[in-house]
Amino acid sequence: MSQIIRGKIVLQLQFIDMIVNNYRKSFSQTNIITKLFKVVLVKNPKDGDCYHINAKPALIASLNSEKFNSFKSKSFHLDNYCFDSNPENNLFWTLLHDQTIEKVWFTGKLTHGQTDFVINYIDSNSHTVRSYYPDFLIQKLDGSYVIIEVKGDNMIDDEVVKAKAEYATQLATARNMTYKMIKGLDAMNGVGYII
Repeated sequence: MSQIIRGKIVLQLQFIDMIVNNYRKSFSQTNIITKLFKVVLVKNPKDGDCYHINAKPALIASLNSEKFNSFKSKSFHLDNYCFDSNPENNLFWTLLHDQTIEKVWFTGKLTHGQTDFVINYIDSNSHTVRSYYPDFLIQKLDGSYVIIEVKGDNMIDDEVVKAKAEYATQLATARNMTYKMIKGLDAMNGVGYII
């Protein structure tokens, strides 16, 4: 089933970058510089006013659904979230109900240059730079951000999946964020995402 998704959000993420001045071969001074980075979670479509995404009806969370009325301020930067799997869908519902989370953005279907929320990594098989689009970005009540990926249990030990996780962890750590990969079975059961 083809779904039309529309939406736009630009986050100004505040990251703390530590810059160490090592002028006399000593770490005598550390400057903490706060930088604002604009991350466009949904770019404007090049053709038309929306993106067309294929999804199974059971894996669609719609902004217009009564089921999500009380969560509109907590999520939905797109009018339809089209999940790839039941574990992603279940995790979304779990995250919406978590009282320690302020915002939940599903970013997993925007994979063809439709977002700036991308992590570049080196594919261990082809040794080329590739783009990785994580499934979720959440903001906790304390203002911290967590990048979440849901992966099938049988894929957790895949070399490419490990490479994505390694680069995502490095990026998240450097930007004062957290990266978490969750097994599909854990996502289905509402566990494994707690940071």
